[in-house]
Amino acid sequence: MYFVFACIFSLSSQDALANNSQPKAAFYRYYNNNGVASVSRSVTPTHVRRGYDVLDRNMYLIKKVPPYNVEQDLRNEKNRAAQFERDRKDQQIKRSFRNVDYATRKKTEVLKVLNRQLRQQYELMKRLQLDRSKYLSTKSQLLMQRDPVPTSLQSNIQNNQAQIKTVRSSIENIKNTIADQTQYYDYVISRLQTM
Repeated sequence: MYFVFACIFSLSSQDALANNSQPKAAFYRYYNNNGVASVSRSVTPTHVRRGYDVLDRNMYLIKKVPPYNVEQDLRNEKNRAAQFERDRKDQQIKRSFRNVDYATRKKTEVLKVLNRQLRQQYELMKRLQLDRSKYLSTKSQLLMQRDPVPTSLQSNIQNNQAQIKTVRSSIENIKNTIADQTQYYDYVISRLQTM
């Protein structure tokens, strides 16, 4: 019986010590224009404007809360918005890529596909330029022989010129995409390394 009582007393005293080690806010005190203290159980807008003291149930000071400063809050608003946006993007990156190894693999895969497309476009450009040289050679031979240039040959030259222009544009677009993707994945990897 004594043992049970001692255990219960020991547990209740430990709870009391645990509660005392972490004081909880019970009252809030602020001072009006005349310096007179007012105490309440809730925080009012006046408390926030003037600053207040957080007190425990024994009226001991837990901490002081400074007055709310509108100018400082407005100055910090842009920083908070930028930090919020950065955190949002970081969470999106974390959900999409999980870790640095996965992001590095994805970067390698994407760049491999883009480089293959670039090689294909260069091969197509080479074939088109060979065709163009054949068409122009045939045209110059006909002109030297003073024979009329067939409309089909002229049409082939014009179509070839248009295709070369399209392939050049495609090559530039792929190069830009490679640069953009490299920059994007480098950014993602650097952000994942800092998380």
